[in-house]
Amino acid sequence: MSKLKNYILPPLTEAAYHGNIGFEEMVKFYREANDREIEEMEAVIKKDDWEGFRRLIKRVLNVELKK
Repeated sequence: MSKLKNYILPPLTEAAYHGNIGFEEMVKFYREANDREIEEMEAVIKKDDWEGFRRLIKRVLNVELKK
């Protein structure tokens, strides 16, 4: 059993920097968004609209992404 401790990693933290969207926010978005919001997200991504993306994340998750 003591060998198992060598394989357990400490919790990993995500790097936060300007322009970082984060995996966690994307997972949360797709869990919480309704079908219309998901379609809107896909359209925003296709247009490469960063500000639209940030607004959508803020509206659905109430999380403000850094610029």
